[in-house]
Amino acid sequence: MKKNLIILFSTAFSTALLSGCAGLGAATVGAVMYYKSQSHEVATVDIKAPASNVYQTALKIVNSNENVDLVKQDDAAMLLDINQADTAASIKIAKVSNGLSQLTISADSSTDGGEDNANSRVLDGVFRICKELNVECRLSE
Repeated sequence: MKKNLIILFSTAFSTALLSGCAGLGAATVGAVMYYKSQSHEVATVDIKAPASNVYQTALKIVNSNENVDLVKQDDAAMLLDINQADTAASIKIAKVSNGLSQLTISADSSTDGGEDNANSRVLDGVFRICKELNVECRLSE
C-alpha cells in the first residue's frame, strides 16, 4: 500500500515540480509540495543534484539518527522504509535527469492531532536532506 502511495504521489507531483527549482547563485531553491490528510502526509521536492547523491545523503541521515529504525533498504529502487517512534515512513528518490532528482517522503500521519506543519516529521526530513545537500528548500505556497 505504501509503495503504491509513493508511486501515486510521485507521479502526481512530478509534473508540477519540474519547474519548482530555480537557481540563486550557487544554491538552488526547491519548492516543497506538502499534503496532509487524516491518515498520511507526503512531502516532495525536486532537487538539483544527482539521485545517487540525494539517496546517499538520506541513507546517511537515517543511519546516524538513533531514533530512526531502518526497516528496509532497496538501493536499486532508491527506497528506504523507516520507523520513528509510532510513525512508519518511506523515503523515495527518483532520477528526473542527470542533475535533477525528486525526493518524496510519505508517512503515517502523526498522532499529535495538530494541524501545524511545523511539527511534521516528513517536512523535517525533507528540509534536513536539503540542508545536508546545501540546497535551499522552501514550502510551496
